[in-house]
Amino acid sequence: MRKFIKSLIVLASVSMFASCNVLDIEYPMTLNQTNMWTTPSDLTQSVPGIYLRLRSYFSGNECNVFYLNEIRVGDGLWGPSLESKVADNFKIACRHSTLNGGSTIGWSGLYSAIDQANAVLKYADMCSATPDQVAWAKGQAYFARAYCYFWCARIWGYCPVNLLPVESTTQEECYPKQRTPEEVLAQVEADLNSCEEFTASLGTNKYYATKEAYLMLKAEFGLWMSSVQKAGEKYLGMAEQALNEIGISDSKLLSNYADVFSRTNKVNKEIIFALNNTVTSKAGYQVYFCHPANLIASSYQCKNGGPVPISSTQWWASPASMVAELKANQADGDTRVATNLGYGNYSSASDKHEITWCNKLLGDMSVSPVVLDNDLLYYRYAQAVMMYAELKYYQKDYANALKALNIVAKRAYKVDNKYTDTNPAAVLDAIVKEYRMEFLAEGVIWFALIRTGAIWDVEPNSEKPGETFRDLKEKNENILLWPIANGSINKNPGNIKQVKGWA
Repeated sequence: MRKFIKSLIVLASVSMFASCNVLDIEYPMTLNQTNMWTTPSDLTQSVPGIYLRLRSYFSGNECNVFYLNEIRVGDGLWGPSLESKVADNFKIACRHSTLNGGSTIGWSGLYSAIDQANAVLKYADMCSATPDQVAWAKGQAYFARAYCYFWCARIWGYCPVNLLPVESTTQEECYPKQRTPEEVLAQVEADLNSCEEFTASLGTNKYYATKEAYLMLKAEFGLWMSSVQKAGEKYLGMAEQALNEIGISDSKLLSNYADVFSRTNKVNKEIIFALNNTVTSKAGYQVYFCHPANLIASSYQCKNGGPVPISSTQWWASPASMVAELKANQADGDTRVATNLGYGNYSSASDKHEITWCNKLLGDMSVSPVVLDNDLLYYRYAQAVMMYAELKYYQKDYANALKALNIVAKRAYKVDNKYTDTNPAAVLDAIVKEYRMEFLAEGVIWFALIRTGAIWDVEPNSEKPGETFRDLKEKNENILLWPIANGSINKNPGNIKQVKGWA
């Protein structure tokens, strides 16, 4: 009866706040002081809601780490499927000019997770929970809020900063003011500092924040603040301290690259932070790598034991230049390519021409369409190793940058000391190459290119050869940011303005 009454109250609160939809916050798991924040279970059951909302957002068709990250690198990394003859749609990325006038890709899902975290932080101390339970919940909420705001700062830059749950239509948080990227990042740092107090209570469940997930976020934040925000050596020190505490060693990598993405050993030793994905949720952007059955010869389809993943229309595939680069790397001994790239003359057309797809994180390939039950991965140890190599490059310690880089390269190429040239330009080129080869389709590459400065030499649009991001910056100083969704501006025009350059 108690649970039933609480459900009715929650439904009533959804109706009450329906008009407060500026951030499109959803309320199915929101609790408030008068009805739910009384018992330990009220607290411990609210924390999973934060991560459920994160998963819901990051598994969306257009709101996920792939679309908000890698696609924006452009035609040199990803292009539309040639087999399905689709246009470059989803309002994003390779053709950057198509983003002028706003975007339909919004931030509401992230703010839904933030709102849930805010509720936990507001009411945690009011529950009759144990100190350990309160510490766990607060640590999780601070981590998740920092994680969400870090994405907001890097994607849109100019975002609201809500620190209280939305519980009334008269709250400032209902129509929040836009903040500068510096203010958003300052909140990330504040939340990281608050989270640090509770790291001993975070636990070991990799579907939630652990101490190592916190250290990864801290390291990535430190590198961003130093290299992109030019905020000083202090932040390199922050990144170094976090990465040293994690430990940089090949013992933390799986020996076989493909095993990192196993469906049967999901939270293996290399995984640091992931969001659980199951047969029930069947979520993930990887569906857009799959081919429609009518275009693939039957014997090569996954349900018949073939290698080609089958679902609906293939929207994204590696362009010819990237396929050539991957194949060249494979010929050089790179064992990762088979996981990152599938290819072969498997078309049902009379010429049986070659098709391509990404093999990573495709889920259950024994059926058709494939079942997307792989977890959504956000941090793994190889990323810590790469960030350490990047850190040492910034510190001009090129020998140790290569030492770290060769940990990742040894697994890939099965040789010691793949990279030996300590010339600064050669070290940077090697770091950029390994980010591209190691993390394809994981939503890591875009931010790494920005941090290293390599993004400015990328040519995103094959229809305009020679035009780089550096050229695009002359037309739009905020070319690396994402335009704010028109819906968010229209609902709150007094406080939310389009990012300069995208208006």
